[in-house]
Amino acid sequence: MDRPTDDDARALLGLPMAYMLPATPVLVAEARRIVETNLALARELSLGDNPGALAFSPVWERKGSHAAVRATALPPEFARRYFTGGGALVLGKPGVRTLVAELMPWMAGDPGGAAVALEDTLEVWTSDDAPVRPLESPWGGHYKLLSLMLADIARKADAGLDTLQWIASLGLPVEEFRDDDDPSADEIHARMETLVDAMWAQEDAWFEAAMRPS
Repeated sequence: MDRPTDDDARALLGLPMAYMLPATPVLVAEARRIVETNLALARELSLGDNPGALAFSPVWERKGSHAAVRATALPPEFARRYFTGGGALVLGKPGVRTLVAELMPWMAGDPGGAAVALEDTLEVWTSDDAPVRPLESPWGGHYKLLSLMLADIARKADAGLDTLQWIASLGLPVEEFRDDDDPSADEIHARMETLVDAMWAQEDAWFEAAMRPS
């Protein structure tokens, strides 16, 4: 996508104007709560009358004064990518949730860049005409961005990206995060692009398989 204006980007990411993020420890705790709430809801749906018939987006949205999630009709591989696969494994690591929380100021401080970096994952998980399910949690102005970043790292980790490659995929200066014994920034970017291309090809194949007559 073309880089949007900051106002349009904030609207896309659910960030109010001049919004002040909570402190990092609060963001870490909220990242854990978002993941645990999403996993609990996935377990609830899997035990229903028609398990697997309806999935939902892990990206939180605003519904009145509360957070909400939106239904999806994606191939089941997408849900496994977040809720049971490599993404769930990564999201269960405290260090990963801390990293996401620490990157939030970078992304909120450049909403246009964040929108470009995260638009693809948001598009995968969001359908404007899908029904919305309110959650018990009151709404927070940073919840959409935080939950979207968690969804993004889950998706890309399941596709094989490591932490530095994920940071590079966000358009952040990976050189500031790498250690001396890590691959060079150019090598990280090149490998990231290869893995993201493979992820897109795999997801395209899932959609094509889902549309074939059974």
